[in-house]
Amino acid sequence: MDIHDYAELKGLSLGQLMDFTTDTNPIGPSNKAKNAVRKKVRHLCRPPDGRSRHLKRLLCAAEKISEEKIIVGPDPAYTISVLLKIICPKTALVPSPVSDAYKKLLKEQNVEIKPFHLNGEKGFAFEAGSFIKEMEGADCILVPNPHDLVGAFLPAYALRPIIAQASAMNKLLIIDESKNDFAAAPSPVQEVAGSSVSMILRTFSDFHALSGFRLGYAIGPGELTKSIRDYLGRFPVDPLAEAAAVASLRDKGYRKRTLAYIKDEKRFILNSFAGSGRVQCIDTPCSFLLLKLGEKIAGLRDAFLQRRIVIVDFTDKEGSQYIWIPVRKHAWNARFIRALKNISGVTRSCSG
Repeated sequence: MDIHDYAELKGLSLGQLMDFTTDTNPIGPSNKAKNAVRKKVRHLCRPPDGRSRHLKRLLCAAEKISEEKIIVGPDPAYTISVLLKIICPKTALVPSPVSDAYKKLLKEQNVEIKPFHLNGEKGFAFEAGSFIKEMEGADCILVPNPHDLVGAFLPAYALRPIIAQASAMNKLLIIDESKNDFAAAPSPVQEVAGSSVSMILRTFSDFHALSGFRLGYAIGPGELTKSIRDYLGRFPVDPLAEAAAVASLRDKGYRKRTLAYIKDEKRFILNSFAGSGRVQCIDTPCSFLLLKLGEKIAGLRDAFLQRRIVIVDFTDKEGSQYIWIPVRKHAWNARFIRALKNISGVTRSCSG
């Protein structure tokens, strides 16, 4: 559900709603990023750098790749749509459950989803060997890593044979690392940059809390990045966005504060449902948790909406119902917990 559409429909301001549909950094943008934007405003009379030299070179130095291997500007959703338009696949292999965002994106490009089932009874474990076998039956492969709904994660060593197989079959492989800043896990950048048909996508929207800028970047082989560049034409990055991204990347204390806050709030949420037979709280390497409901609740989203809380829920292949809960401000987290306990009939919790 688009939070703006719902607010307009109900005649509410955004401030009257609690949005649990996005996992942007709960502490907000880096203070250094905000200061950088304020300073950059003075120079808005100047045209933007069409090559985003400052940000691109900072990223290239960090990843140890050359500039032709990276595209700065479009966010992952836009880059995926461009890649699909260039490649024109009919089917895409995607780990399931598939988020509404991916469903919408692939439907818009007339691409049929071939789901690769992640079993909730097995903790949504991602078996790379089984996934490789399924790649033969699809025209392209889309892997959110970590998974944007369930947090399933493939380490770099498990991704390497997938990258190699995609190159051998000449099939586009998109690895969406939008959530990986929270997991802080090594990425197969060198393998992707040296491949023929693989791309890594990242964003500044989530961890860096710069979603208002819709800024991201892609890493891949020079020929593929050139195809995207040619399709995009002139795509200058907003100078305010670039200033904010550079400052945020350089703010080392920001990462430490973010991860500490998320750890504390996760502990609060986990303890709130400890001992409850109706709600099982499952941690992930990302900034969100999964709440598995002991019994399915009909009209769950509507029940939360009555309390002006907007949520994401889904049902896995086994029929179990889950709520996707991103860590938000403490007051919001506490209110969400009270609402769910009331809705689900949970009457007690254990503190830890």
